[in-house]
Amino acid sequence: MNITPRKLQKLGASSLVVTLPHTWIEAHGLKAGDVVYIVDEGDRLKIVPASTGSDRNAYEFEAYKLVMPQLVSWALTCLYVNNVNEATIDLRGMGPEAMQVLKEASMRLLGLELLEVERDRAVMKIVLDDSKADPKHAIKGLGSAVSNIAELLRQVAEGGQVTEDQFSIATNELTKYQHLIMRYVVGSMNSGSVEGNLQGTIVGTALLGVVGNTLLDAAKMASRLEVRSRVVSQLASQVRDLAPLVSAMVAQPSVKRLHEVAFNVVATISSIESYIKSSQSAAEAAIIAKVDDAIKTMAIVFMTILCGAVMGEEYLKPSTQ
Repeated sequence: MNITPRKLQKLGASSLVVTLPHTWIEAHGLKAGDVVYIVDEGDRLKIVPASTGSDRNAYEFEAYKLVMPQLVSWALTCLYVNNVNEATIDLRGMGPEAMQVLKEASMRLLGLELLEVERDRAVMKIVLDDSKADPKHAIKGLGSAVSNIAELLRQVAEGGQVTEDQFSIATNELTKYQHLIMRYVVGSMNSGSVEGNLQGTIVGTALLGVVGNTLLDAAKMASRLEVRSRVVSQLASQVRDLAPLVSAMVAQPSVKRLHEVAFNVVATISSIESYIKSSQSAAEAAIIAKVDDAIKTMAIVFMTILCGAVMGEEYLKPSTQ
């Protein structure tokens, strides 16, 4: 769950207006005039976009056959990615732990709601309208999630306090966008409308996820060991600024933008080895090495973008000889 503060604005005698996060609007493909539902949950309201997707078959999912509660979490992700849009999940005999795992998993899946929750069963429903969702926005959202994690690392390296809740929110945001993009990929493959850049989208998304998780490990290590480091702070700042640029290139490949960013990445990689050698402690060196891994993974994303570009007609043409 990502919490964003907003101030209410008075529109009329009995009307209040609140602005919604731009990334949420983009991820759901909403525009003026679209229908959304306001769900009254007692002490809170939930905004749910109306769904008009074509594949809205309802299923029964016998989750109790998986036995282990943790497998239920993974299974829910599989249903989401594979475009199962509504299913009654049967958890009979698995106990309250399975329901708790299911609820936690649903919070990491953008546009998935658990309805009619009972002791050992619940209805999962996708409230995304896939026909309106733009995968480019989701990929850029993934870049923002990686950037936010790098910012947490920077804060820790400068002596700031980062809570477990902040780490948990950052993790959820990262996985939300990864799974949303994979849902788009699977949907495209199943419909036969595969875009030319699909391979780059798959590889780029996977690698950006690796970058995010590597930085998350580094931030948690720095927090746990109370590492304060000017070098780590500088490197984290560089990755924070690079991540949105890299995700933008995955969403819309551009060799021109690649030229603009690649030089800085190569220069950073070449300087990291000296940082590790001159580090003040083994813990600082280990964290710098993790950031190094993250930046080198970004370099692989660049290669993926470049490979996709050079195979295009702009660069590769049939020989006339």
